[in-house]
Amino acid sequence: MKFLLMVLLLVSFVHCASNPNQLTEDGKKVQVIPGKKPMEGCEVVDKVIGENDIGSIQVSTNKVRNAAAKKGANYVLIEDEILNGGKAKVIATAYTCTE
Repeated sequence: MKFLLMVLLLVSFVHCASNPNQLTEDGKKVQVIPGKKPMEGCEVVDKVIGENDIGSIQVSTNKVRNAAAKKGANYVLIEDEILNGGKAKVIATAYTCTE
């Protein structure tokens, strides 16, 4: 019984520590470019998409920033935000910009 309790506590701790809806440490370093075009000195890394089933644009933006960080980008330009019922999607372009 004690073993089962320990396993359940460990699983819940790991689940909370790795919440995919929150910004990672690297994702926090990725900034959102305001406006409709990137700044001077930016190079495209890739398109990134963030989706969730709870209808939150903020959660989708977090996922976009996390995905951009994994690709080595430091900025994202949001191209589109889509709400469809209980689902949300953010489409963005990830950039590496000189600061």
